[in-house]
Amino acid sequence: MTHTVLAIGTAALTASGCVWYLPAIADLQAGADRPRSTRTAAAACVLWWAALALAGGLLLAGAGWRPAAQVGLAGLVGGTALRVRALWERHGEQRETAARWAALDAGPVPRNGRPAAVVLVGWLVVGAAVASLGAVAILLSDGGGPASKAALAAVGGAGVALAFLLVGWGNVRRRER
Repeated sequence: MTHTVLAIGTAALTASGCVWYLPAIADLQAGADRPRSTRTAAAACVLWWAALALAGGLLLAGAGWRPAAQVGLAGLVGGTALRVRALWERHGEQRETAARWAALDAGPVPRNGRPAAVVLVGWLVVGAAVASLGAVAILLSDGGGPASKAALAAVGGAGVALAFLLVGWGNVRRRER
C-alpha cells in the first residue's frame, strides 16, 4: 500500500472524527466556564486527533511511514497522559463537591408542629367533602335509573374518599421519617 492511500485514509478518519474534536475545541475555548478536568480531557482529545492529522500530512508529503508513526505515537502517549490527569482531576472535583454539599447539610428538616392525627383528619374531611359533592352531582344528573345512580354515587364517593385517605396516610408516613 502506498503512502498516498494511507494519507487519504488518515484524512478521511480525521475528518470523521470532528464529532469528537470540535466539541473538545469548544470546551477549550470556553475556558474557566468549564471544569478543569473537562478542559484537560478536551486537550487530550484534540492532541490525539491533531497527531493523527499530522501523521496523515507526513504520509502525504512522502516523508515515509517512520516519522508519521513517531508523531502518531507521541500524540497517543501525550493524549493518554492528559486523559489520566483529567480523570485524576475529576475525582478531586467530585470529592470537593461532596465536601461542599456535606457542609451545606443542616440536618433533618424541621417537623411541622401539628400531630399526625390532625393531618390525617384534615385529609379525611376534605376527601369526604369532595366525595359527597361528587355523589350529589351524580344523583342530580339526568339519565339512568335511581338504583344505578345510587350505586354509581356510592362507588364513586367511596373511591374518592379512599383516594384521599391513601394520600393523607402517605403524607403522615412521610412526615414521620
